[in-house]
Amino acid sequence: MNDTTAPFELTCLICGKTISLIEADLFAQDLTDRSFLPNGAMELCSYGHYGTTFFDPCDGTQVAALICDECMEEHSNRLLYIDKQRYLKPYNAAMRELEEQRKVKQDEREVAPAPHLPTEEPQVDEDGYPIISEELPRATSSEKPLADN
Repeated sequence: MNDTTAPFELTCLICGKTISLIEADLFAQDLTDRSFLPNGAMELCSYGHYGTTFFDPCDGTQVAALICDECMEEHSNRLLYIDKQRYLKPYNAAMRELEEQRKVKQDEREVAPAPHLPTEEPQVDEDGYPIISEELPRATSSEKPLADN
């Protein structure tokens, strides 16, 4: 921005609430969207889209809107969730499914038996290093390493 650009106020597209930025100066000469971090809101950008008559310049420019977290929450039943395969689902249904999956994984971790650990202190040599013997338990190829649990 330069000094001939009029200052503008950042507001939520839905409710009009003023939105501040995290560590950014709207009047900086080199303001770019890389430094545009709305506090308590989401920035939604579009290059346009086939079918719109509002904004579709096809020149690489974008339109952006800020929506505060409160409005996102209040109107979450209107949102779409797009997974990594680009499938669409209603946002709230997708969030319920993800939460259920998280709980199942957590329950599995809590119910899983503890890995077998030796109950005796390993024997050590004269320098204090453990003596490795074939009697110590070893992970088999069917067991997962501890780091993966």
